[in-house]
Amino acid sequence: MNTWAPRIAFLVLLVFLMIGFGVIIRPFLLPALAALIIAVICSPVNRVFLRLLRGRKRLAALAATCVVTLCILGPLSTLISIAAVNSVDAVKSVIRNLQVGQIAQAIDRINAWAQEAAAQVPGLQLEDLNIRARLLEIVSSIGSVLYQYSPKFFTATLTMVAGAVLIVIFLFVFFLDGARLCSALTSLIPLKDEHKNILLQEITSVITGIFAGMIATAFVQGLLIGIGYWIAGIANPLVWGVLAVGVTLIPVIGGPVMYVPPAVALMLGGHWYQGIFLLLYGILIVSTADNIIKPLALRGRVNVHPVLLALALVGGTLWIGAAGVIIGPMVVALMLAMIRIYRKEFL
Repeated sequence: MNTWAPRIAFLVLLVFLMIGFGVIIRPFLLPALAALIIAVICSPVNRVFLRLLRGRKRLAALAATCVVTLCILGPLSTLISIAAVNSVDAVKSVIRNLQVGQIAQAIDRINAWAQEAAAQVPGLQLEDLNIRARLLEIVSSIGSVLYQYSPKFFTATLTMVAGAVLIVIFLFVFFLDGARLCSALTSLIPLKDEHKNILLQEITSVITGIFAGMIATAFVQGLLIGIGYWIAGIANPLVWGVLAVGVTLIPVIGGPVMYVPPAVALMLGGHWYQGIFLLLYGILIVSTADNIIKPLALRGRVNVHPVLLALALVGGTLWIGAAGVIIGPMVVALMLAMIRIYRKEFL
């Protein structure tokens, strides 16, 4: 009894301290995770500067942080910001057309015709049918999601600026002391060194594989969106296609943002065939490309079946949002790695 009492008390205190630590760092978790992903992907940049600067870690980490920030984070955030502003403005225009004007009157006439036709069918009642109100509700919900990504919303507060600064700071820390932090954390895991190496390799493969899949998917979707815009007769399809490369990096809503508002605007402007084509083209081809290319890009890097990988991507996103694109496949890959270790060691 005397032997176990101090140990149990120590473990209970440790658990409470870890919970408190988790609450403290929770506001910084997403920037830290983003910086960790970037640091793992861009670790070759840091190694190049280490060789050029003859092992001066601080200067190498500072140079790598500056290069990654200027060459990757800056252009990418600019593309996403421009697209977010344009998308929000497009949704506002659609809402105005649905509220008043010829388009609103045309939809009301269609609504009245549908109610009259339903009245001729026994048992079918559509007195409460309001197509225009339903469309306004759908478009408004899309607009509220887009508004969250709009810099007009973020620049009103310090959230976006603080998040970007934290990402840069965490990136510098990971470049400078990432190896030492990794060793300190893995030393707490009660596994053999070879098993720790397997898990670390799985984590690195998942992060780099997902990044490669996101980049490949973004370029393909940007090309497809440019082609769709050209067929639908939208001006400057090349410019929009290039812009779509940055926007489609946003998980879940990136692709629909680039084809749903333009399709709705075309239909409300009287170009029904072009609008319906662009909407179906986006759903059947652009969004489907995401579900095909990303698992294929990850297949050679992550030791997970493509179907299970696709479920991990979708389920992780539904679970914790954008971070689930990384967390979902990582959890599945680590679980399968642990199962392989268990089979090897204990069966």
